[in-house]
Amino acid sequence: MGTEFSYLILLLIGVVILLENRLKRLVLLLGFQSIFLLLPLFEDSGYNTHSLFLAGMIVLFKVVLTPLILFWTARKTNSVESTFPKVGYIPTFALLLFGALVGFIILGFTKYRFGEVNQMSFLYTFLILYVGMVGFVVRRHWVGVIASFAVFENGTFLLTQILRTGLPLGIEFGSFLDAVFIIGAASTLRMSMKIDLEDEKEEVSA
Repeated sequence: MGTEFSYLILLLIGVVILLENRLKRLVLLLGFQSIFLLLPLFEDSGYNTHSLFLAGMIVLFKVVLTPLILFWTARKTNSVESTFPKVGYIPTFALLLFGALVGFIILGFTKYRFGEVNQMSFLYTFLILYVGMVGFVVRRHWVGVIASFAVFENGTFLLTQILRTGLPLGIEFGSFLDAVFIIGAASTLRMSMKIDLEDEKEEVSA
């Protein structure tokens, strides 16, 4: 029951991230969701060397580095505080309801396909992944898009925990690095686009 509740909290935070339009709150919520990854990690794997290593990686890369990179880039590019989505709340909720319906449909197949797994935790993880994908569609601001990618990546991490497909430490460390590199690259691209736009404005005014 405790594990299912942890997954539910992670899902609810993901939905709030999807709906949140304030930049600072969005980044803080993302770090907050990442902290909650520690709960199912220790509940499922205990306090062994492997889980402690993963906990350290979560704190370093997901809780600390990712928000810092996003805040730093937002400040350098003078990003506006409001991150309004491409579509309104009603279409977004419609997409979420569709994902929930699909999740319940496939719920009955989890035991047959993946063996003895916690079906509710599997459902919540599927919905976290789906929330991340919805964010790619409905988000317009670059911070919202990157946050959606991070939510999707958190769901991927949870899926490996549920299916007991833990990777070797070196590969898992590399996956954390890849996530941060992608966020850093996207942030750098955003800064470059901002600089190019300012240069074009200066040329036009001259």
